[in-house]
Amino acid sequence: MQETAKNNTRGEVADYLRSLDRVAITTHTGADGDAIGSTVALFYLVRALGADAVICHQEEVPNYLRWLPPEEVLTELPPDRTLLVLDTSRPDRAGVDHETAGLNLDHHEDNPLYGEVNLVDSRAAASAEVVAGLYAELGVPLHKEAAEALYTGLITDTGGFRFRNTSPEMHELVARLLRAGVVPAEVDDRLNRTGTIEQLNIVGRSLANARRHGEAIVSTVDAGDYRRAGATELDSKEAIDHLRTVAGVELVAHLREVEEGSKASLRSETVDVGAVARVFGGGGHRLAAGYTSPHPPAGAKEELLEKLRTIVDLDGASRDGGAGDQR
Repeated sequence: MQETAKNNTRGEVADYLRSLDRVAITTHTGADGDAIGSTVALFYLVRALGADAVICHQEEVPNYLRWLPPEEVLTELPPDRTLLVLDTSRPDRAGVDHETAGLNLDHHEDNPLYGEVNLVDSRAAASAEVVAGLYAELGVPLHKEAAEALYTGLITDTGGFRFRNTSPEMHELVARLLRAGVVPAEVDDRLNRTGTIEQLNIVGRSLANARRHGEAIVSTVDAGDYRRAGATELDSKEAIDHLRTVAGVELVAHLREVEEGSKASLRSETVDVGAVARVFGGGGHRLAAGYTSPHPPAGAKEELLEKLRTIVDLDGASRDGGAGDQR
């Protein structure tokens, strides 16, 4: 890692990619659509530049994204390869064990520039948008598979182009991807029609466990919920989008049990949840962030509510007629 962290220009990163011969590409643990989409798109890019490239990640690629990688994903970092890390705000969250990162490409505002070369654009809605900029910088044409990978990253990190990070430039980029062969209906079918009844059941339990506390909604799922639903922690992650639909709520949180304690996902339209997550050792964006708590979900919830009391009104009456603090 360089002594003085520097955020490189797109041109500098383009030159760096041209210089590489053997690379391995990874992304963050708990990978989502932008993580896998930007990884696959960069894989195609460096292959087009003539490099020998592989994708490596210790965890299994989520079921709804397995159609994206063009070949087997390795579970360990092979020797003698330059590691390119995408969409990963901290080096300890990378998907493989490593000592140094050659390239750190990301869009999280709290990224500490941990790579030998860094391209971090917090204005970008997704890391896929940053990778798309490198295609343009290098003059590499977009083929359908690369365009589908980029589109997946964009559509997932913008909530289907509904979130506030969606820009005119984003839609112009999407138009380019459609011209390259992306069919939105086909991508939507692959992303949203690959679920299981177990996933449906655990999301249902997540929603049934949701409680409103004034301007906040907190949902918890624990090992018993997983067991009854026959599901896993990853299966329950999509529940948070349903929590966002309640009127009069400023912040939603989803706490799910993991071996280390609880994983927390936070979302808001007005509250800086990235700052909240950093209090607990996590991070992310201003309106979408997360962290891991050492406590089980019930304890993690109390810990979170104590912090939120200084940020949102937890005691006001809910607008749906219930008590403000429904424990």
